Amino acid sequence: QGAGLTPAELGKKIFLGKGACASCHDITSEKKRLVGPPLFALYGSKGKITDDSGEKVVEADDAYIRESILNPNAKIVEGYTKGVMPPYQGQLNDKEIIGLIEFIKTLK
Repeated sequence: QGAGLTPAELGKKIFLGKGACASCHDITSEKKRLVGPPLFALYGSKGKITDDSGEKVVEADDAYIRESILNPNAKIVEGYTKGVMPPYQGQLNDKEIIGLIEFIKTLK
């Protein structure tokens, strides 16, 4: 699984296949609004979210993306609905999650 692939290449493979991420998230520079927020130029950007403590602005860094994959209902991006994205806890291993994060970093 992912032998010979860079982390970003593995992440792209997971994004387009096993993770089914591409069915809900746009990765083009058009930043189309789909079921989930677009991911182009996401890494390092700041955006409004809602969590248990209310609204706030967060930076899309490694920790935020990891949490969004494993526990997507923890922080909901402004304009999107809680409970739509399934949690991937137990479905993706750490190498796959790191790969997804590395792939998202390449989207710029």
